[in-house]
Amino acid sequence: MADSARKEYPTKRAVIDIGSNSVRLVIYDGKRRAPVVICNEKALCGLGRDMSEDNALNPDAVDYAMSTLKRYKLLLEKHDNPPTLVIATAAVREAADGKAFVKKIKNLGFSVEVIEGVREAKLAALGVIFHGPEAHGVVGDMGGGSLELVAVKEGRTKNEVSLSIGPLRLMQRCGGDITKAQRLIDKALNKVDWIKPGKSKTLYAVGGAWRAVARIHMRLRGYPLSILHGYEMTRREAIDACDLIASQSRQSLEEIPGISRRRIDTLPYAALVLKALLLKLQSERMRVSAGGVREGLLYEELDETERSFDPLLSGASFFAERFSSDVDYGSALAAMTAGLFPDEDDRGRRITEATCLLSDTASFFHPELRGEHAFDTALRGPFYAISHQERVAMAVSLFVRHEGRRATFPDTDVIELLSDEQKKKAIQLGLAMRFAGALAPKTSLLLSGCSLNLEDEALVFSAPRSLESLMEDFPRRRLDALASAFGTKAVEVYSD
Repeated sequence: MADSARKEYPTKRAVIDIGSNSVRLVIYDGKRRAPVVICNEKALCGLGRDMSEDNALNPDAVDYAMSTLKRYKLLLEKHDNPPTLVIATAAVREAADGKAFVKKIKNLGFSVEVIEGVREAKLAALGVIFHGPEAHGVVGDMGGGSLELVAVKEGRTKNEVSLSIGPLRLMQRCGGDITKAQRLIDKALNKVDWIKPGKSKTLYAVGGAWRAVARIHMRLRGYPLSILHGYEMTRREAIDACDLIASQSRQSLEEIPGISRRRIDTLPYAALVLKALLLKLQSERMRVSAGGVREGLLYEELDETERSFDPLLSGASFFAERFSSDVDYGSALAAMTAGLFPDEDDRGRRITEATCLLSDTASFFHPELRGEHAFDTALRGPFYAISHQERVAMAVSLFVRHEGRRATFPDTDVIELLSDEQKKKAIQLGLAMRFAGALAPKTSLLLSGCSLNLEDEALVFSAPRSLESLMEDFPRRRLDALASAFGTKAVEVYSD
């Protein structure tokens, strides 16, 4: 899969998302199946905030949005004007003067699509699928003006619905009366007949407000990895976090690091909606997704072949092409180590392959910093379709590849996310990569025809006879260390 992904041609593209609360520009680069965000600009313009009695956009918000879009226009020009999709959502589509606002945007030279609620819901779901093809459950996209809900399974979507219960809309309609807001939320959810207990074990949470809820929970529990994508909370944990947020004063919420002050007043309402939805669905867990409407637009542009690529392997191969001294080294290493973990399932194999692809991406750093850089790349890099535990396992393997098994990890707290068995396997893979680095430093050509396999209680290294001279003391000691990690002895087999 990684070989196919490597054939993609990296190109920049951009999305401008004009929402009820924020106006955002995101510029992507890299693989089409696993784009990397290189520019992420956000202005909390509040187009859906303080709308007039006749449902017109706030003039100050419109001015702020237009000045923001002018800035984005210049930024895009300096990025060589990549293909740019511009969309506007709930506030603009529902405002009495929405068409006049769109005309102003077009006068700047942008072609803008005002998307309907059902399309917004589907795009949000496609964005979740873009970052996690295995997604199975209900996607909830909490925007400023509306909540979009969609069922997802096996890469497909159904039952798309858009409800006007975004926090800005609730604030406007209930005048600060939380009890009234709760009634409006319940009434809207009760109209959706497919939202019922047992519908979804997983609620995929999309949108800045719900990510803020997750960030608060993450900080309260002292979670060691500050990556929101893939962060999970049980239903009980999520509801408790919502209750806490809904009961806090504005001053208390402002004291929480990492939460925008312009989002503070909307958080209690977003928390109310999240709690109501979790209770209605009785989902077992809530999982945060970084994918949303913007990523859904990118996913729509992919053909079926591109959609079939693994986003993790595609992303790892992009890093290998950019930062490895030999772009084929990771693939050769993956082939060499394929027999080390015979009981590995498909998900485990792809993590092993992705780790191998990243094995040489610290090549151009100072030797004393390569282990730390490789560790941090795996732990915090823009990789998707991967759990937090899998990130940590990759980081452990890559650190051991450079520093050995006895070195102190850069972050010991995050290692606690792994079980003993997960940590053991990660170290074994790291030692295998460490052996390969001694045997054939920085070149994939010398790994061709070599293999590592567990056979009859021995770790067998097989290689062509022509490479036997490579196995001097240094690589042999590393092979013995690898065998020891498996609780066995190393055997060398050379063939003509």
